[in-house]
Amino acid sequence: MSFDEEWAQVREGAAARQDPAMRLNSTPASPGGGPGQPNLRTNDPGKAAAVKALETRLQPDTQKAGIVADESTGAAQTAFTAWATSAGLKSAHEQWARQVKSLQARLDADKSALQGTRTGFTGFETGLQHQWLLQQPPIGGAQGPYAK
Repeated sequence: MSFDEEWAQVREGAAARQDPAMRLNSTPASPGGGPGQPNLRTNDPGKAAAVKALETRLQPDTQKAGIVADESTGAAQTAFTAWATSAGLKSAHEQWARQVKSLQARLDADKSALQGTRTGFTGFETGLQHQWLLQQPPIGGAQGPYAK
């Protein structure tokens, strides 16, 4: 038995055992299904509200908290210039500034992720479909430069 004959038998056996409800090699027959179609569900209003909260409250409030700490720590440093406490305040203030900067970067990353979620899901789904289609043999048998 040749490889092609054996492979045909294996495919026929798999097709006979296939559950019709579990079709991974085609798009759904019902409208609104398939890659890039509007049946992809994400919580767009919730993400929009989260982005708005980040832009209008969290990021500005984080920035204000950093400024308040800068001002009060700077004043304390000046007051304790002759003391070792001044050096400790300076070190703590530098650490605080790094933490505020890191938090701002994290909030920016979260905002970007929330804004790009739907596009990312749709693109990923379409990419998977494209990869799947590339692995399927052409309809009507082999054609092209590698056909016998």
